[in-house]
Amino acid sequence: MTFNLFDLTVPRFQRALNVLLGLLEKAEAHFDGAGLGDGLSGLVELRLAPEMNPLPFQIQAAINNALGATRRLRGLPPDDLAGLSTLEDMRRALDQALNELGMLAPADFDGAEDREIVLPSPKGARHFRAPEYVLNLALPNVLFHTSMAYALLRTAGVDIGKRDFLGPLPPRRAGDWVPRGQGPLVPSP
Repeated sequence: MTFNLFDLTVPRFQRALNVLLGLLEKAEAHFDGAGLGDGLSGLVELRLAPEMNPLPFQIQAAINNALGATRRLRGLPPDDLAGLSTLEDMRRALDQALNELGMLAPADFDGAEDREIVLPSPKGARHFRAPEYVLNLALPNVLFHTSMAYALLRTAGVDIGKRDFLGPLPPRRAGDWVPRGQGPLVPSP
């Protein structure tokens, strides 16, 4: 199977942003269920370390990296989102980003493999070939900020686990299960 830059980005970004929506939903249920609805307001300043950016920034950065990548790959300038401060802001921004990603098609990325991605910086611009940009910066950044949001919510006591971070997985096939320590997983004939 061959992958193109659409396949490597859009579905992966949609998955990560949907994971973030699910994590926020679980956070809301956690705080409401515990009678701590006001605990959600404390999430906007939650950090793992004093110099770390808080939860709204992590959501914002995941969105900006996902949408920025798809725009750059299509030869368009990024349009960075800013100013998320409430759970509703975060949810609305994620929904809008998912809507934008949902309107993209593989044909929108025609020729993207040959595009040079230039990221300006006060220290000097970085130049990437598009595939290197996707694999070495765009995808890792979206996943980094998604995992930071997960870690922040987990630290706040939200009952989430690895499956919440991974999102939906394909179903298991009957007969494929092998008890731990009994050898490699070998599909049934």
